[in-house]
Amino acid sequence: MPSLTALLAALMVAVTPVAAGAADEEPTIEFFYPLVTRRPVVERELEFRFNHEKGREGRVSELSAAVEFPILPRWQVEIEVPAIFSDPKASPGQIGVGDLEIETKYQVFRSLQPRVLVAVGLAGKLPTGSESRGLGGEAAVAPFVAAGFGAGPIEVLSTIEYEWNLNAHLPGERPETLTTGVAVGWLLHRKVIPLLELTSVTPIRREDGPDAPVGRTQLYLTPGINVKPFPGTTLRLGVQLPITPARQFDYAIRAGLVWEF
Repeated sequence: MPSLTALLAALMVAVTPVAAGAADEEPTIEFFYPLVTRRPVVERELEFRFNHEKGREGRVSELSAAVEFPILPRWQVEIEVPAIFSDPKASPGQIGVGDLEIETKYQVFRSLQPRVLVAVGLAGKLPTGSESRGLGGEAAVAPFVAAGFGAGPIEVLSTIEYEWNLNAHLPGERPETLTTGVAVGWLLHRKVIPLLELTSVTPIRREDGPDAPVGRTQLYLTPGINVKPFPGTTLRLGVQLPITPARQFDYAIRAGLVWEF
């Protein structure tokens, strides 16, 4: 896998802006924390995330720790390390480290009145998990665009990304997936924000197999909530539900605890 790792590192560097010098601090523009949709905000945070998916082939739970830190006022890097608990119906359960995820994003537009943010970035996976044990083993890159808009108590976030799988050993074509999403949050209270997300996932290419639904768009609704129990801390929780016959799971629980530092 050294060549895949080197390729991923090169792609990450290619979309990373070059630091010409220290930039002045800019006013902070904040948005709520969605459960699936990406945020365009540059953050300095430690986050613990929990995801649980139940499908026809079994259950998978993932507990991960992520650190997000700004290199410049508009440029952020994120590293996420997951632990996976797999409980398939047809084989024994497995526990282990999943695929390391790295993300970089840069804000290309920002406005205070109205509140608008637009960021571009690149997310990548390194195959640190065991594919044979069902714990990952995927190398992939996904360029994305994320945007946010706020007007009064309403905030809207949106994202679009295209993921390429880099695993050379897969039979047939390497998988490619287009994902889009929009999330709406209502600032009900300074400590409570209900939210609703709509996500679409469209496999463009898939490896050979009977369950390869190329071109069949999957739609998911995710109702959820943000709660701020303490200053600088946000708890987010919701349930992701499929609304189309094409689906990756029957339901998924999404949760996270964010600590700003």
